[in-house]
Amino acid sequence: MDYQTGLCFLTFLIVVFGIPDSTQFYSVNLDVYSFEEAQKLCASDGSLANMPDQEETSKILKVIEDKRDQTSSSFWIGLKKERTQCVQENLPLRGFYWTVDNSTKFDLNKWKEEPSGTCTNALCGLLSVEYNGSTIANWGLAAKLCTKKVPFICKHKGSSKNTACPSKPNIFGAHDITEKISDPYTLWVSCTGTDIITLTCSRSTGEWKLVGGTEKDIHELCLECKNGFKKDKDGNCVDVDECKQPNNCTFNCINTQGSYHCMCIDDMGNFHNEDSEKCKKANTSLIISATDPTNKVRDKPTSSSVDKKSPPSSQPTTDTITESGVNIEESTGDLSNIVIPLIIALLIFVVLVVIIVAIVKYCLMRRARKRAKERAAALKESVALNGSDSMEKVNEYSA
Repeated sequence: MDYQTGLCFLTFLIVVFGIPDSTQFYSVNLDVYSFEEAQKLCASDGSLANMPDQEETSKILKVIEDKRDQTSSSFWIGLKKERTQCVQENLPLRGFYWTVDNSTKFDLNKWKEEPSGTCTNALCGLLSVEYNGSTIANWGLAAKLCTKKVPFICKHKGSSKNTACPSKPNIFGAHDITEKISDPYTLWVSCTGTDIITLTCSRSTGEWKLVGGTEKDIHELCLECKNGFKKDKDGNCVDVDECKQPNNCTFNCINTQGSYHCMCIDDMGNFHNEDSEKCKKANTSLIISATDPTNKVRDKPTSSSVDKKSPPSSQPTTDTITESGVNIEESTGDLSNIVIPLIIALLIFVVLVVIIVAIVKYCLMRRARKRAKERAAALKESVALNGSDSMEKVNEYSA
C-alpha cells in the first residue's frame, strides 16, 4: 500500500468510524450565555469554535447531533464584527473574523440570515441549524447583538479521551458543591458567606479550574479570610463594606480596608473619633435639645466619618440621629430657599407681561395712525374731485 492510498484509507476511517482528532475536539453547552460569557467559559482550555472549512463544520454539526437535543437551534461560535467595522456583503464572512486566530477564512460562504448592515454596533456570529428528526437538515450563519443569551460551542485543545475530572475536587474549608445536571463539566461552589464560584473541567488536562482559566489553587478557595474580608466569585479575599451593613456608628461611617471608622466633625471643621469627648458632647447637646421643647437647637453639628489619613473633601451630614429612643430629623431646608426663587420667578413673569403689553399697545397705536393717514388721504382726494366738478360747471355757464 503506497502513501497516498494509506492516507485516503486513514481519512476514510476517521470519517466513518469517528476516530478522534488527537489535537482538538468540540463540545456543546446548552446553558444560555452572552457572547462574552461564553467566550470566558471556553477559555479554560480552548476558545469558541470556528468553522473555516468543510472539515471543521462537519465535526461541529456531528457534535450537535450527538447531543440529542433538538430544542436549541442557535449557538454562539467564535465569530465577531467589531463596532467600528462595517458589514461587507461582498465578503464570505461579511466583515466578521474568527476570534480564535483573527482569520477571515470561510470556504462554504453559507449564511442562513444575512447580517444587518451596520458600522456602529458590534455583532457576534451564531451557527443556526434546522433539525429533521435527530439529524441536522440545514444550517447557516447568522449575526445578533453580542448580549443575546444562547447556547455555545467550544473548541478544546488536546484529546477528548483524556482522563475525566474527578466528581468533586478536594476543597478545604466549609463549602457546598452543586453539580449541573445538563453539564457534567461545571460545578458551583458556595463557601460560607460568599458568592457562588464556578469551576469548569479542563477536558484536555482532566483538572478542575476557575471559569476563565484564572490560575488559582482551587483547594484554597474556601479557606476563611481575615476579619473584614470575604470571598468573591473568583475565590479572592476582598474587603467588606461595613458601612453598607448594620454598624455601631452614632454619626456617619466610612469604610476602610478590613475595617471602618466612626467620626464626627465639629463647628470648626475638625474631625474627631466618635468616642472622643467632643463627639460625646455634641451628641449629648442634641439629646438635651430634643427632650427640652423650650431649648431650640441653634447650631446643630453635622457629622462625618472619615479616615484620618485621607479626610474627605466634602462634609456629609446625617439625616437622622437616634439616641435613647429620640429621633431628631434634620430640617428639610430653609424657607428662604423656597420663597426667594418664587419671588424672582414672579418678578420675571411680571416683566414679561409688561413687555408683551407694551408691544401690543405699540402695534395698535401704529395701526391706528396708519388708518388715520388713509382716511385723510381719501378725504383730500374727495375734496379735489369735488373742486374739479365745480370748475367745469362754471365754465359751462360762462360759455
